[in-house]
Amino acid sequence: MPNNHTNNELLLLKQTAAGDEKAFQLLFISYWDKLYANALHLIKSPETARDLTQEVFIKIWLKREKLSAVLLFEPWLYRVAKNVFIDHLRKQLVLDSLHDIQSIEDNEEQSPQRKLELNELIMQVNSAIASLPAQMQAAFRLSRFHGLTHEQIAQRMNISKVTSQNYIARSLVVIRKYLMQFLTSWTIVFMLLAEKFLK
Repeated sequence: MPNNHTNNELLLLKQTAAGDEKAFQLLFISYWDKLYANALHLIKSPETARDLTQEVFIKIWLKREKLSAVLLFEPWLYRVAKNVFIDHLRKQLVLDSLHDIQSIEDNEEQSPQRKLELNELIMQVNSAIASLPAQMQAAFRLSRFHGLTHEQIAQRMNISKVTSQNYIARSLVVIRKYLMQFLTSWTIVFMLLAEKFLK
């Protein structure tokens, strides 16, 4: 038999689906800490975990009409979050592994063919980055190659934190689409990451 919590939550879902921002805020408050903790455990970066948790709730609000058909919010929320987190990790797959790839390519145990393919991948990534507009490229390089946070990038480039976040997000979309043309290189990256994590 449904308890009061379940009934109250179902009411909040229906109200949110109808566009009630206060109802959505109550859901947000109820699940933020738990979802953020999961994101932090997976991503290991407090700033990125906050950004991804916020992205999950933004997606839910944008598709709020679907909430009227949701009977159990928590598992539904975690399915949305899982997709957001996996998408983030996929986008980072090549970009965050560049330094590992560059170190692997000098390994004498790598075959000439593997080294050639690794060099090709690095060239493709660099070409994708070079295709970005100047401001996006600058923000992306500061983030991925110099390890700056959004706050630091905003200060360095005299832009807002939100603008920095937008630059990085748009850069990742462009680079990912560019790299998807080279399926062989993507296969290599998956292999290299598997080797790395299984050591």
